Parts: sequence; C-alpha cells; structure tokens
Amino acid sequence: MEERKGKQEVMCGTLDLSALPLGCITLIISFTSPRDACRLSLVSTAFNSAAESDAVWGSFLPSQYQALIPSSLSFSSKKQLYLSLCENPLLIEAGRKSFWLERMSGKKCYMLSSRDLSIIGSDPPEYRRWISTRGARFDEVAYIRRFRWFEIRGRISISMLSPMTHYKAYLVCKVRNFCGLQFFPVKLSVGVVGTEGSKRSAYLQQKKERRRWPYWQIGEEQPIPGDDVQFPKARVDGWLEVEMGEFFNEGCVDDGELEMSALEIEGGIVKGDLIFQGIEIRLSTAELYTAWESLLPCQYQDLIPTLDSFSSKKDIYLSLGGNPVRIEGGRKSFWLDRVSGKKCYMLSPRNLSIIRSGPPGYRRWISTRGARFDEVAVLLHVCWFEIRGRISISMLSAMTHYKAYLVYKVRNVYGFQFYPVKLNVGVVGTEGSKRVAYLLPRGRPPNDVQFPKARVDRWLEVEMGEFFNEECVDDGELEMSALEMEGCNRKGDLILQGIEIRAITPN
Repeated sequence: MEERKGKQEVMCGTLDLSALPLGCITLIISFTSPRDACRLSLVSTAFNSAAESDAVWGSFLPSQYQALIPSSLSFSSKKQLYLSLCENPLLIEAGRKSFWLERMSGKKCYMLSSRDLSIIGSDPPEYRRWISTRGARFDEVAYIRRFRWFEIRGRISISMLSPMTHYKAYLVCKVRNFCGLQFFPVKLSVGVVGTEGSKRSAYLQQKKERRRWPYWQIGEEQPIPGDDVQFPKARVDGWLEVEMGEFFNEGCVDDGELEMSALEIEGGIVKGDLIFQGIEIRLSTAELYTAWESLLPCQYQDLIPTLDSFSSKKDIYLSLGGNPVRIEGGRKSFWLDRVSGKKCYMLSPRNLSIIRSGPPGYRRWISTRGARFDEVAVLLHVCWFEIRGRISISMLSAMTHYKAYLVYKVRNVYGFQFYPVKLNVGVVGTEGSKRVAYLLPRGRPPNDVQFPKARVDRWLEVEMGEFFNEECVDDGELEMSALEMEGCNRKGDLILQGIEIRAITPN
C-alpha cells in the first residue's frame, strides 16, 4: 500500500497461486463449501488437485458419516460419496428416517417416515392401515381410511440439523377420493418443543379440485379460504406437499427438539382416503435463493429479457448455463459455464475489426442456420486478412483461466490450406499468448501448428491463446487477433461466426 498526494493506492502484483504448498491449498478449500470447491478447481492444476482431494470432500461430509453408509455400498472417492448422498437419500434409524445432503451447500436434510410420527385419529385403529405404495421413500406409509379429526406430530433432535441454516418443513401426502378433506383447512406448526413456533394453514387438496359442500351440512356456512391458506403443490416424485412452517437453527441449542404438527379437529365431518408418507425437513427456498443468486453475475437482470418466465434463481442460472443470451444490441453472446458459474462470451463479426485486401464487395454479411447471431461475415477472394476483437477485462470472471477460439465454417473454401494463421490473445499493449493454425487441414500439421476441431454446433474452431484473469486490472482490455498476411495467394469463402472466450478446466 502506497500513499500518494494524500490518497491510498493499492499496488497489485503477480502472485503464483500454484506456488503455495498443496497441503495449504487443500486446507483453505476445506473451509469453503462444495460449490466453492468446484469453482476453485478451475483456477489452476494445483487447485484442481486440491479441490478433488478426499481431504476437501471429507470436510463436507457430516460427522460419523461412516455409520450411515451400508457396507454393501463402496465409493472410489469422498467426492463420489458426497454426490451420492445428494442424489440418493439413505434410510437411517432402521428405516424410520431418510437422510440426504443439499448439493450446493452440503447442509443436512431429512424426511421422517409415517412410522416415525405420532398419528392420532378419532376412529378405531382398523380404519388406519400400513401399506406399501410405488414411489414412496419408505417400505410402508400410513393410509387413513376414515376419521372425523386427526393429529399428526413429529420430532427431530436439533443437534441432527446443520447449524446457521434456515429450514422449512413439509407434510408429504397423497389423497385418493378427497372424502371430506376439501372443506376444512389443516392447522400446521413448526417450532422448538415448548415454544409457539411458526404456523401455517392449508387444505389437503389442490385448489382446482375443491368439491361441493356436503349435502348433510346444507344450510351451514361453508368456510371460505383466506389469503393466508395454502393449497398443496405437486412434487416431482408424484406426491403432494404443504409447507408446515420454518425454523432457523442458530446452532446454539443442541439438546432441544424441533416439533412439527398437523391438526384438523374442528370440522367434525367424516373424511378419509388420506395417505401420509411423512414430514420432510429441508433448506428453505430463501436459503437456496441466496445460494443460486450468488452464482449469477452482477446486474443479471439486465441480461435476461423475460425474467418473469423463471420461477427461481436456479432456473435463471441453468438457463444461462444452457442458452446463451445476446447482449449489447446483439453484438455479443453471453452465458455461464454450467459447472463453475464463470462468465463466457462470443464476439460477433459485427463486434470485430475485419481488414482484408480487395474492394468492399469481397466481404459480405449473410444469415446462416445454426449461427448464434443474425448475421455472420463471409470473406470472398482475399489475399490477406487481419481480424481483431477486444473485450473489457472487467466483464470476465476473476481468478479464472480463459481460452479464446476463432469460430468459423468453410463452404467451397480455397487457399487457406497453404499458409497458417497467426493467432494471439493478450492484454492490449502486451505480447500475449500466441498460437499458429491452419484453417483448412492439409496432411499432418507441423509441430506447434494446429488444425481446426469440429464443434457440437457443426462449426469449426481453432484455439487463439489463453489468459488468466487475476482481477488486478479492471480498466484494461483483452485483445484477440488472427492474421494471415504472408501468403498473398488468393483465398476465400470463409464464414466467420466470431471469437469465443470461455472458461476452461485444468487438466
């Protein structure tokens, strides 16, 4: 830090992160999160080695995780075990609970089976049976054939939950004929035993399926759903769920219990055909909202033309990971690397400086199927050409290794097989990273000379060079160039889509 004329100025030097001891890097990453570990694995080969290590992924696993894993299961690494716990919930406590990890944060989630709940009903025990049903997480679920009122309660030790975590609980059920369940809402509650807790109210049938008031109570006033009364939502596993309440675990109390309850004791009419799978305790959407939003770039709202069409920040992230959006009047294309969340771009030909020999008619703008932009450039009958593109370094993700690629197609192309193109990527004013490539294959390439590679979108690409953005310079520009000025032979019919700048994963 230096002081100049009364102002503090930060002097940023170059730090070789790979020079840190591997054990030091591993320890640092182990104090982050699974999401951060995946992103840090892209920094360098050393960071990738540390981020993939058992020491890092073992730190994301719950304590005494060995006791949870059946002996019949084996995993080649702690990372594979972690991902399995995220995707394949385990039955624990003799099958009375289901346990899994939330993928991004590693936070613990549970479902209490109906066998782990206290279920009290008004009618004799023979009206409640235990059945097996397809799609259930447990061997048995509770089927209540008939009742006038019911009370369901479940408890879990707070010490089993992840600290500093916002949870919500959900009643997971199915209904067959909705007998009597459409007229009175269920009172739901979540809270530490002995406290009032968080309260909700919900009908156990979906809104569009509410039925007429029963004939034996004609003349009585039918209850009208209030604004604060929920209706169940369909889950991807075919069950329904209603939110019971929420709880923030500060991690200060380890010996208490969290209680969840569902009561319907006021209606007094006969109801039935209700199947309970259990009570699910998982991270709240607010916590997941924050997690996914942290992966989105600043001012992402300006990049998405139809934000209202997305139901969550996760949907926005996944859309940007699979569907590039055009920005800056269609002159650039922007997307996120799906694994790391790093920003990637393609500069359109309209965003490039294209200088070539010959009159203006020797370059045309056309529309072509499969292009990311409305127009692409065609070079016709040129003897030499120079293509340059620039992007502000502040638009790139920090601490990220990028490579740039020239993306093009050949039609009846000729002349490009005789002389290689000189390619370069670097900060303006510096020498940069250099490559050499033929744009049209011819035999076997000499040493250090590339041939183009086919892309899944049926275009060709050649690597122009690489750049590591340390985020020390925010006001500079990264320049990419492709020059062929030595051959002076006639060449043409090259279709240029643009220059792609994307984050890369270390080998």
